[in-house]
Amino acid sequence: MPLRIHLYRNLALCFSNNHQSSLHAHQALQMTVALDGPFDLELEEEGRPDRTSDAQFVCIAPQQMHQISAKTSTLAYLYLDTNPVAYTKWRAAGGTPIPPDASILAALRDLVRDRDADRDTVEALAYRWCEYSLPGLLAVGPSDPRIARALDIIDHDLLQALNYAGLARQVHLSPSRFANLFREQTGLPVRNYVLWRRLVHVFERLEHGDSITSAAHNAGFSDCAHLSRSFHRICGAKPSDMNVVQLSGH
Repeated sequence: MPLRIHLYRNLALCFSNNHQSSLHAHQALQMTVALDGPFDLELEEEGRPDRTSDAQFVCIAPQQMHQISAKTSTLAYLYLDTNPVAYTKWRAAGGTPIPPDASILAALRDLVRDRDADRDTVEALAYRWCEYSLPGLLAVGPSDPRIARALDIIDHDLLQALNYAGLARQVHLSPSRFANLFREQTGLPVRNYVLWRRLVHVFERLEHGDSITSAAHNAGFSDCAHLSRSFHRICGAKPSDMNVVQLSGH
């Protein structure tokens, strides 16, 4: 089945079977768990590939190169919109990813079978899994209030955020100082963060029933081909591979 996605403010809960990505990396932290059989995993560690053919659970750090293949297995994915610096701080403070327990796995399997589960139930499960497996990570943010403010501006006006010099002025920094401080606080160039948020926005609009063309233009992409290239480079798949679960009433 296509990658089925449930979107929330800073999480995405996804399911797939017979799914194979290309080797890629993205801003979001990703957890993947097998629901009915193992999967093949290639994970880059310190510049060297580490491969396994019987993975049951993996937590993939932001910006870590990886590839997953599941020819017959059903997988559940949880994507957390965080960044490399926040994840590094969390790990340095003793944070360790924990595989979901039996009750969470059972709830995920039930959700695979129940295509009509209400949004609140799915959201509660997504945050339950996140809090169990990554305790405290959601609370980690930038320490500099100017960068925290910039993230808020980007989230509320993606098209305005394409003007990086203007974004720097709004937080009272020179463009060069802003670029350096943003990377220091998030581990990402401004452009990469904005691109990720634009891709997330596309799927938020699809969730509300927009066409791919409309969603792409709304997020500042010139056309669907531009969106498809950007999405494949970041996520290792095509937008057409995704089945976004629309909100009820839309």
